[in-house]
Amino acid sequence: MDRSRFEHSEAFLQWIWENLMFNINGLTTVCGKSLQIIDQGNLNHTDGPDFTQASIVIDGITWHGDVEIHLQENGWKAHGHHQDRNFNTVILHVVAGKSQGDSRTQNGHRPFTLDLRKHLPLKLNQFLKSFEKPDTLNCASGLHYISEDAFYKQLEKAHKEYLEQKANDFLQYYDPNKLPSEAWKHALILSIWDGLGISHNREPMKQAAYKWLAHIQQKNDIPSIHQILNIAGLQKTQANSSSPWNLKSVRPANHPAKRIRQAVCISTAILNTPFDDFLEPSIIQEWERILSNASIKNTGRFQILYGTVFLPGVYILGNLFAYQKLSDEAFTVWKNLRTPVPRSLLQAFGSLPLTNKRYQKKLGAIHQLRAYCKPGKCSECFVLKKAIQS
Repeated sequence: MDRSRFEHSEAFLQWIWENLMFNINGLTTVCGKSLQIIDQGNLNHTDGPDFTQASIVIDGITWHGDVEIHLQENGWKAHGHHQDRNFNTVILHVVAGKSQGDSRTQNGHRPFTLDLRKHLPLKLNQFLKSFEKPDTLNCASGLHYISEDAFYKQLEKAHKEYLEQKANDFLQYYDPNKLPSEAWKHALILSIWDGLGISHNREPMKQAAYKWLAHIQQKNDIPSIHQILNIAGLQKTQANSSSPWNLKSVRPANHPAKRIRQAVCISTAILNTPFDDFLEPSIIQEWERILSNASIKNTGRFQILYGTVFLPGVYILGNLFAYQKLSDEAFTVWKNLRTPVPRSLLQAFGSLPLTNKRYQKKLGAIHQLRAYCKPGKCSECFVLKKAIQS
């Protein structure tokens, strides 16, 4: 592949080098010497060269050292490597665009330079062109082959990461200054109110939750629905243009007044449940009982809350109390969870040639789109590597 410019990130180029996603035969340095890769090195996550402990053969001589990656050769001096002794061990400077530059180390050594552009495969070229079509998934528009095995392997990775993300979201509501039992229950309640505020009224729902809990602590009683609606400012919303509540285009089922009623009922059921019950692994199966005690049907929204709030909360609870069995049970249930994710959230996957549509009930598919597909982090996805290597 011969491109005048490599219009993508340095991280993407690092991924290409790390996975040897180029033609490794017939490599030559910019100065015309033959080059053979014995070991591309280990990706460095700290300061210093991008790859350490690499081994390459140049004109029959074996070199051991580090590899530095830049989009263009002048990146070496622009990043100050010529004055940094940490880069004295670099034996190869890998670039994807030749320009005037002097890749010289602080001790005067001049590493060999390899321009990868002409060694990139045609399939990768097709994929790179897909970045010019931002309205579709890169792998859908740029590749002619999608491995379903690779797709679902990636989805399992994203699904696990999503649990960790939701667990971290849960911890944002955990107040370490309170008793652990109270702090955890309050974090669960705040997370549920937040989830019921999606997508139009998350912030006012969270503020209403804080006010509801504060009232309980101050008055030592649970306010009525009328009281909390008044405290939340919903009773006068229609007459108050400065209200934080967004009622435009909100369907009746998602009206904040209804969501607050549901949140209060669930939260009351949680407060009335002995904390020791939450420390039993069987609590994972009790979400429907909590909803039943709150007189709420387990509809799609509450099935999603089970996956995005309740399970992560139990998972964190096991970690907080060093109760591995509880965390393991939460993870096992999460791993096999089937949730009716709204198709509108996963519409982008419809462009992929997949015969198996089980991603439509996988919460990790949401994380896959948000964390990998939309930000263009294709170099970290199994789908691209499998497609190019096929």
